[in-house]
Amino acid sequence: MFDMHPELSTFFKEHVRLKPEKVEELDTVRQKNIDRLNKGLKKLGYNGPERTPTQGGRAMKTMNQRPENNPDTDHDIDTATIFKREDLPENPYNARQRVLAGIKEGGGNFSHDPEARTNAVTVWYKDGYHVDLAVHRVYTDIYGYEVIEHAGVDWCRRDPAEITNWFKYRVELLSPTKSNGATVEAKQMRRIVQLLKYFSKTRSSWCLPGGLIISTLVSEKYVPDYYRDDRSLYETMQAIYYRLLVSVEVRNPVDPNYWLTYKDEYRNQAIQFRDKLCDALNWLSPLFDATCDREKAANAWNKVFKHTYWKNLVTVEDAKARGEAIKEALLTGSLYTGPQGILSTSKPSGKSVSNQPHRFFGKD
Repeated sequence: MFDMHPELSTFFKEHVRLKPEKVEELDTVRQKNIDRLNKGLKKLGYNGPERTPTQGGRAMKTMNQRPENNPDTDHDIDTATIFKREDLPENPYNARQRVLAGIKEGGGNFSHDPEARTNAVTVWYKDGYHVDLAVHRVYTDIYGYEVIEHAGVDWCRRDPAEITNWFKYRVELLSPTKSNGATVEAKQMRRIVQLLKYFSKTRSSWCLPGGLIISTLVSEKYVPDYYRDDRSLYETMQAIYYRLLVSVEVRNPVDPNYWLTYKDEYRNQAIQFRDKLCDALNWLSPLFDATCDREKAANAWNKVFKHTYWKNLVTVEDAKARGEAIKEALLTGSLYTGPQGILSTSKPSGKSVSNQPHRFFGKD
């Protein structure tokens, strides 16, 4: 496989991974909504949440920049709001409605009205991001253990920290390390998740799985590589593709009693992900040709990620190649000037003038 590890690493750092200043901006938005919720609930005479841990991509550190080819994608800021059980209505729908009322009462300018959806209360922003406030309740069971439940269609047991802790553990467990001889940067598995999440958003017409399903599939089928991220990414894509050929069902990684693909919508997204992975593997097939060069490799990766970074790589490489060819032609006297003064390293058809060999400063 043609080695594009350095180029993929640069692409990840400059165009995939979320910049620190953007992370700080999103954290500020998140905190403003927590403050808004507390303010609104207080005005309505209700108690606010006991704690509000970050969850999802922000907690797992897998948030990405918007794909260049699909800039309308939203940043999803996930936050859990955990209330004492006695501070929320018994009905989960009513619990979400109370949080929605608190957000509205807290004031603010919204791109459109906040919405109590099945899994969270969502606050939308014009700047291309939204905040999901998942509603939870906490209590102590008869055995003295803390129980955290999520207000979905029904109350179901779900601790928002479990997914985050699971993912961090898997990244540390499976990723190559310098102490074991790896030359790649630490936490490779997280980068593979981010690259596949980025890939899944590169076309507006695609409807592929969310971050948790992709993270779970990577955790299942991740293929580490001690020396190259590009090879790890390709082999992980291939492994996930074959896994989805067998089944598109994906279990919750911290509770196997639940499926992440419990809706037809989510199963269809997994099917489409499988099909798009097949396309991507075909686009990358030139990397295995004996005649593959940097230009062909960059073109192949550009089909996957649809970004001018890869196009510019080809342009720069072409310019270097042309420069070296002209320099060599000047040294050997095989450079020709054709009509309109156009230079050529091979004798063009029609009238042309052969240039004499040139010497460069420092050359004998």
